[in-house]
Amino acid sequence: MLYFAATLTLGALLGAFVVIPAMGRLARLRAAPSADPAGPPSGPSPRAMIIVAAKDEAEGIELGLRSLAAQIEPRLGVIAVDDRSSDGTSEILQRVAGATDGMEAVRVDALPPGWLGKNHALHVGTERTGAMADPPEFLVFTDADVVFVPGAIRGALDHMERRGLDHLTGAPRVEAESFALAGMIAAFGVLFGLFTRPWTLGRPKSRSYVGIGALNIVRRSIYLGSGGHRAIAMRIDDDLRLGRAMRLAGGKSEFCFATDVARIRWYQSLPDLMRGLHKNAFAGIDFRLSVVALATVFLVVVFLSPFALCLVPSIEPLPRALFAGTAALHVIGASISASRAGLPRRAGLFFPVGIALFLFILWRSAAGALLTGRIVWRGTTYPLDELKAHRDESQGPRA
Repeated sequence: MLYFAATLTLGALLGAFVVIPAMGRLARLRAAPSADPAGPPSGPSPRAMIIVAAKDEAEGIELGLRSLAAQIEPRLGVIAVDDRSSDGTSEILQRVAGATDGMEAVRVDALPPGWLGKNHALHVGTERTGAMADPPEFLVFTDADVVFVPGAIRGALDHMERRGLDHLTGAPRVEAESFALAGMIAAFGVLFGLFTRPWTLGRPKSRSYVGIGALNIVRRSIYLGSGGHRAIAMRIDDDLRLGRAMRLAGGKSEFCFATDVARIRWYQSLPDLMRGLHKNAFAGIDFRLSVVALATVFLVVVFLSPFALCLVPSIEPLPRALFAGTAALHVIGASISASRAGLPRRAGLFFPVGIALFLFILWRSAAGALLTGRIVWRGTTYPLDELKAHRDESQGPRA
């Protein structure tokens, strides 16, 4: 038991002194110094187009749209694509676009076979850029519920120019009203960081890739060379897979914190988050039951066992102390993760419960998909076999 406890403690120390500092060194996006379109230009700027897809988001879309309208300047426009909405979203898009120079609203009435709705909508938006007399150098993909500060996108593009990037993705500040929701988001952030290892993106031999739907900016030429959204047409984890496609196409990628320039209310409550992740958790691991089992063993042994074993009175004092120290390190790491997402540090105290809930969601997602043979995504039902078939097609060459 002592050796097991010591091993877990060493792993937690590695995270505390290697992973956490590495995440802390990642760049933080800033808005462009001058967000006034009428002001004098600060220098040559690349032409870019913001593309956003929306489906049945009438309740909260206008705030995000108006924040995108505030980004518009002579070389930066917006294409907003309505993906078959039936709740008034289309009318809002048309109204805002009609009153905003530089914003175009597009309506999709039917979903072609072999496409997920959001991916097809973003594809429609990118296709319109190809018909422009002066096609954009960069495409900025975002979600309809993200709210940006003025100058945010130009600041991100300037960052890409300075760093010579072909792909930039950023994590926004996440708003959460309850302690439980904030804690669950913090726990999810820890898992996302461990899975994607964003601090390794710039290394020549790195196999990592990252993509976040709130902010995914790509160099159009490399995006088209990767196959664009057509290559990931049936991927529920399209934002992550876009990052992979850009890396395989030879693009230089970077992950950054966009918490100072973008914010999002991801879910309204913990039950909402659990329902949302239930839909895509199994898809996020390629519908592989073996990965679910391996993830369960890893998360239980590494993250949950220290919290339980430090409370077992029959264990000798030294191993119990090591388990307690490991648990404390996990809570500290989750607290730092929460702070970087714009959440209160105390949300880290929810970490063990968050990990347990994530495992519950993962198994429920897998069981639901396997038993029903289907996935419901953004209001559309897709056969599981079709999603698996397209999963295999979209793998591409080994990294």
